[in-house]
Amino acid sequence: MHDTSPSTTVALRRRQLLRLPLAVPLAWALPPALGVAGLAGLRRPAMAQPAGLPSAERAAQTLGFYMGPGCNGTVRLNKQAAWLGRAAQWHADFLAQDSWTELVKAATRGAQCWQPTGLATTIGVPMLPRQAGADLASGARGDYDTHFVQVAQALVRNGLGNAVLRIGWEFNHDWFAWRADRDPVAWTAFWRRIVATMRGVPGAGFRFDWCPAWGTGKLAPERVYPGDDVVDMIGMDIYNTTWNPTTPEQRWLVKRDQPHGLVWHRTFAAQHGKPVSFPEWGTGMRPDGRGGGDDAYFIQQMAAWLAGSELAYHIYWDYKAPDFNARLSDGSKPAAEAAFLAAFGGTR
Repeated sequence: MHDTSPSTTVALRRRQLLRLPLAVPLAWALPPALGVAGLAGLRRPAMAQPAGLPSAERAAQTLGFYMGPGCNGTVRLNKQAAWLGRAAQWHADFLAQDSWTELVKAATRGAQCWQPTGLATTIGVPMLPRQAGADLASGARGDYDTHFVQVAQALVRNGLGNAVLRIGWEFNHDWFAWRADRDPVAWTAFWRRIVATMRGVPGAGFRFDWCPAWGTGKLAPERVYPGDDVVDMIGMDIYNTTWNPTTPEQRWLVKRDQPHGLVWHRTFAAQHGKPVSFPEWGTGMRPDGRGGGDDAYFIQQMAAWLAGSELAYHIYWDYKAPDFNARLSDGSKPAAEAAFLAAFGGTR
């Protein structure tokens, strides 16, 4: 989605996410979850939740932002409170995908940028780098355990031992090296192995966010659900996009009711007793003109949906990426900005 910096490298995958056609039936049935055995009895850190807050206020208190990679993003976070009228509680970033070496280095560099903010942190951790030869089956055998130990050690050493980790996010689509459809059995075993490995590092208190992207993609996400003992929250990345021209109301119904859309997400999480998260969401436009753009209706509906959810956290993508501009805080989308501030700002 975004550019690169010394602290992080992330594939430009929003352009793939945004090209998904939406002309499919809205009726759907919830397939059964795939049972997963092995590595039972792993400890799971408790999930801290804001207690006693009204639902709308809870959504405001669990809000975070992605504002660009690495230290560039954290510098911009310092200005966000004045725009929002309150301090954000979360922020998000990603580790590098270039190679195993760069992935591990990014954990140290990134943590040194992120920890001083004092915000709760969610980090996208690639399951595989883009370098040749890395594959899911090797990961499931334990060939890459050392790399994940080193990442966990770097985060703990730099004060982020309690971060939320999104291992292999958006795995149900085809734009990342760890796409699950290539080997669902190995993908699931690899996820479990990564969690066991990282939890075993002294001082680790990580929480793990299992996070598909909106829609079915290349396989139904529940086919690779790795098990309640290794998942702390169930996420979904969702953007206000469209393939065929539609009204805001039509777009929202698709996002809500599409197979593996918002209704599925909430239902699946409830079945597993997990809170939901939205580690990436936003409204905006692609360079080719596709997208909801300045859409107050989408913001209003998402705010209501978040308020009605058992919510762990949500991250608004307040960033102008080369392939999708969802930024609100620059005044480029006044209607959506006003709706966002009305829902989540300090002067609501």
